[in-house]
Amino acid sequence: MIRRSPKELIELYWTEVWNNRNAELIRELCADPIVRHDPGSVSALSLEDQIARVRQQSEKAEPYFEHEVLHADDTYVTSVWNMHTRKGERIELCGIEVFKAVDGKFTDCWNSSYVAGRWGREGDASVPQDLPEPALVATMDGITPAWLQAVFQHGDVPAPRVSLVATKPIGHGNLSQTIRAAVTYNANAADAVGSVICKITSGIPQAVSVAGDFGVYHRECEVYRFLGTVPPLATPRAYWARTGADGRTINLVLEDLSERARPGDQIAGCSVAEAGAVARELAALHSATWGDPRLDAADWLFDRAALAGRSAEGFALAVTEWKRRFAGRAEPALIDAIESLVPRIRGHIETAAKGDALIHGEPRVDNVLFEDTPEGPRAWLIDWQFAARGSPMFDLAYFLSGSLSPEDRRACEAALIERHVAAMAEVAPEWGLEQARAEYATALPVPLQFTVGAILAMPESDHGDRLLLTLAERNVAALRDWGLA
Repeated sequence: MIRRSPKELIELYWTEVWNNRNAELIRELCADPIVRHDPGSVSALSLEDQIARVRQQSEKAEPYFEHEVLHADDTYVTSVWNMHTRKGERIELCGIEVFKAVDGKFTDCWNSSYVAGRWGREGDASVPQDLPEPALVATMDGITPAWLQAVFQHGDVPAPRVSLVATKPIGHGNLSQTIRAAVTYNANAADAVGSVICKITSGIPQAVSVAGDFGVYHRECEVYRFLGTVPPLATPRAYWARTGADGRTINLVLEDLSERARPGDQIAGCSVAEAGAVARELAALHSATWGDPRLDAADWLFDRAALAGRSAEGFALAVTEWKRRFAGRAEPALIDAIESLVPRIRGHIETAAKGDALIHGEPRVDNVLFEDTPEGPRAWLIDWQFAARGSPMFDLAYFLSGSLSPEDRRACEAALIERHVAAMAEVAPEWGLEQARAEYATALPVPLQFTVGAILAMPESDHGDRLLLTLAERNVAALRDWGLA
């Protein structure tokens, strides 16, 4: 009886069984059964199963195997192999397999996951420069090492070979999913991007519908292009920004600030000092883009005036849903204040749509990251889905009326309006305090319209309902303070 060494077994297994398509030789080389160990699973294959498997794959593709590295002792043999197909369209794969031999036959096999291509050799580029542009991904599972490698290449981000990507969902995104991806490389990566934030299409059908109807995915990507690689305010760098042709898919890969900044909590609100930090960044945005001629051609901006009629109709529907969902939970006076806006909201929306600066359009505190510095809090603005052309006071009114307690807002509101006017003085000396206060008041109903309208895209949940109710209470308090409710 022939008793072959592990090295002899593997040479016959690749050369005769696979390359020469002699499947019957498996009876001499392998135990019955052989135990196959794959990542996360174990399979016992009988001799007949093994022979059938080889015949099926040989008939389909005629694979041809070559050792890149072969190492053996008296019990185990390791093959680092390359494979290409000889039938049909050429396919290349590479992998590593470790076999255990007992009494001259293979009893166990450990398989690494197969990878497209061949094992790299000296002289090969460390990262291919001809990777295709990354395809749009719809789920977190699509954020793979190969996908992120292509993102970095096409986004002009220097990066060695990406070997691992660990993903986890973060935040409570209403119109998209937000995922943090930690990146591991196969080389010294001290200066490489260590993690990114990926925004992809929402898994909530209502949210996807709203995103498509209002163009929010396309708009957010365009804002990052408009702001450029050196934005005039604190906002994360965009490494990659693409949307689907139908406007209902987004792949946005951003600088990860999670280790240096903390997300704002809309329900808890922010402090007066944090509100001042947000106001500084908004003023930087508004002063840098005031009268920017590029805004004239920016057809991706949210056109609030053009959509006023449709928004008013949506508001009326949302009020009906609001009354149903919050019956018995919201104060009757709050419901009355919201309902009283129904016949007037279109006029408020149209009036608030006027202005000459790029505005964020939805600067709630949960669209802000706060960084604690020795000089005090710094604010980073994110989520540009409703960016528009408008009055600087729109952003300030939107932020202050929804992101602070009424008491804190009253304590800082007047000073922040004055500071904003001062910051704009160099580019808009004609825009004075009286006009700013008038535009601030004009904008105040719109944050409430957004708050109430959001109910149509947000399924019932404890967190979502508390968020909507908290925002509405703050919005209505601001309207009352300014004599608008």
